[in-house]
Amino acid sequence: MNLLNVQHINTDLLIIGGGTAGCMAALFAKRAAPSISVTIAEKAHIRRSGCLAMGLNAVNAHLVTGTPEDYLDYVRHDNYGIVRDDLVLSIGKRLNSMTAEIERLGVPFPRTPQGGFVSRSPRSILMHGEHLKPLLADAVASAGVSVFNRSPVVRLLHNAHAEVCGALVCHLRTNEFSVISARAVMICTGGATGIYRPSNPGLARTKTWYCPYNAGAGLAMGLRSGAEMTSFEMRFVALRTKDVIAPTGTLMLGTGMRQCNASGATYTRQKEAMLGRKLTTCERLLFTIQEHRQGSGPCYVDISDLDQSRYDLLIESYLNMAPSIVLHLLKDIEQPLRRVEICGSEPCINGGHGMAGFWIDAHRRTTVAGLYAAGDAAGGAPKKYITGCFAEAQIAVEHMLSCEINGKSAATSADIEAALQEAARPLQAHGDLAFTEVEERLQKIMEEYAGGSTQNYETSRDKLLLARAYLEDLEQRSRAMAAATPHDLMRTYDTADRILLARVLVEHLLARRETRWPCYQTRLDYPLRNDLEFKVFINSRMQGDRITVCKRDPAPPYVCSPVEEA
Repeated sequence: MNLLNVQHINTDLLIIGGGTAGCMAALFAKRAAPSISVTIAEKAHIRRSGCLAMGLNAVNAHLVTGTPEDYLDYVRHDNYGIVRDDLVLSIGKRLNSMTAEIERLGVPFPRTPQGGFVSRSPRSILMHGEHLKPLLADAVASAGVSVFNRSPVVRLLHNAHAEVCGALVCHLRTNEFSVISARAVMICTGGATGIYRPSNPGLARTKTWYCPYNAGAGLAMGLRSGAEMTSFEMRFVALRTKDVIAPTGTLMLGTGMRQCNASGATYTRQKEAMLGRKLTTCERLLFTIQEHRQGSGPCYVDISDLDQSRYDLLIESYLNMAPSIVLHLLKDIEQPLRRVEICGSEPCINGGHGMAGFWIDAHRRTTVAGLYAAGDAAGGAPKKYITGCFAEAQIAVEHMLSCEINGKSAATSADIEAALQEAARPLQAHGDLAFTEVEERLQKIMEEYAGGSTQNYETSRDKLLLARAYLEDLEQRSRAMAAATPHDLMRTYDTADRILLARVLVEHLLARRETRWPCYQTRLDYPLRNDLEFKVFINSRMQGDRITVCKRDPAPPYVCSPVEEA
């Protein structure tokens, strides 16, 4: 890497992450203010990057019936009473207009004979979204947005007033660094996977539900800049088809089929009848694990009752999002698979399905001046899906254009120099410690002590204290990671980010002394929900190398109170 010839680039709006939220933020900005300069820095290539790189077969946050208030009630109920009502409601008010934005890109939607969307639930409609990201990338190019592909952001940069005013970017193909100065910065990166052991071993380790290349870079750079984070302890664990890790909602919502155990008993229906209500998302996973513990597994989605026309529609739907399961279903062409085995994924951190991410205000401003967050990086508003990510991007851009695109002093030379030295350290390391060794150690620690899938997602204080100690030691050792190529350099950044996020996650799990979201956050030493003490947000921030944790009230003004030391 060339440290002597560092490029300096100026832009009005810097968007970090070129996934769906990042691309739409750029489009909204150029549509509202065509004369401003907008730049996207993307680790991969925006044409096929991020969570929706393979496509999407449904919009899961669209109000087929009901109101935004109904949407808020649903999200609050599914999340056991803790969500940022203001954020969720602001998303709910824009969901259907964001569906129109998807259509505007050219994504086709199947229609009923009456011309309406084809719905599979009160909040979900079908789409043919295999080409969603290429269409977004084409729209970004047509709008005149500058895009740096294969250019991961390494650090945020700050001016003398402690405002975020740009970022240090590593260009993997040209072997150069750039300092991008911006009047406003928006983080639209993904959440984090790879913190726990993946669902599949060996060469299949990247066969995960959440994008395996999402290392939580945006969250990590926010933490290093002093931003406040929320709800890391609410990990998201997806109930997915075994081995190929494809969505089960396509099987159940799309076809009306239900979960059953090895003997064919529809255990989810039995639980719903017993409880007198529909199961929450995490309960579907919890009761699947319980069936295994009772010796009634494996568990399946039974699709044997599907007629040929509905089976063909199922195959078509999967081709729009997870084509590998089609090969799995049809591996015996004479007798296609009619019972699909299901399991839980490895835990991940994200704000799109879960609510882990930046603590933000109604305008999507973080607690660090000059820095915004939207999409999977923004916390407090789960179940936002693609339309919710679009909505957050639009809300953030509207406020940026009204308040932030003004003069702002540049980053200090000391901040730039410190960022460059930290970014180049793996290139100058004299040892041979590879990121792969560190990553394996990280995943072993988290899997065994912080509630991985092999532990049924359960943990306890003593295990978490061991995880804390092991992670602190690993972080120190990881500073000796060496990189000989630009790709290896990027992977050392990813590994360092994952270690930092794992440390924060463990502190959050220690702080919440209850079981609020079974499987997502289960404490064996505190097996019950405790609304009296813990119907609160658990938030954190970095102070030097130390992680401080606090509790915030669930309603405005979100008063902060200390957490008792574990």
